[in-house]
Amino acid sequence: MSSSQQQLNESALACQARDGSKDALAKLLDSNWPWLKGLVYNVLKDADATNDCLQNICVVVIQKISQLREPERFKPWLGTVARNTALDYRQKLSRAPMQLDELLAAEKKDDNVEKALDQLERKEKKHEILDAVKELPEKYREVFILKHINDMSYAQIADVLEITITTVQIRLVRARKMIQNRLAGKTNTKVPRT
Repeated sequence: MSSSQQQLNESALACQARDGSKDALAKLLDSNWPWLKGLVYNVLKDADATNDCLQNICVVVIQKISQLREPERFKPWLGTVARNTALDYRQKLSRAPMQLDELLAAEKKDDNVEKALDQLERKEKKHEILDAVKELPEKYREVFILKHINDMSYAQIADVLEITITTVQIRLVRARKMIQNRLAGKTNTKVPRT
């Protein structure tokens, strides 16, 4: 299915959902769930909180879908609803990050020491990368997560965030460079404008 056909199909589903079709709304949410989850994770940076917040977003969407004025702009509308709901949810959170001793306790369950060390090393590397991603300014982190975690195309990202494809490309290049610098121990205090 071509991109324009997908948009027409999504617009038709959005019209049906706006008019009260629960099936159409379920299809819309299901097809947009992967990038939506990435967008919310970008704000909350916690998997459990993300899952909880996604439920809140579903409630808000159900309550406000009848107010959707432009069905052809469902994705940007959903992105705005998700971002605002996640920001509200983040303000309510007072959860402390997982402590190192909790991670070590989880690793002790494994009898194979070598395997446990290998897993710990991979987790540490993964945490380093995640920490580097978390340190990105929000506009770069958002694009990076949508591209690399949700595997969205440049055009899809541009549509969801309401920016140009060129801006998506620039932000991705800069995000990758900032992550590489962070992992290499370099600190880049200068944040680009785009």
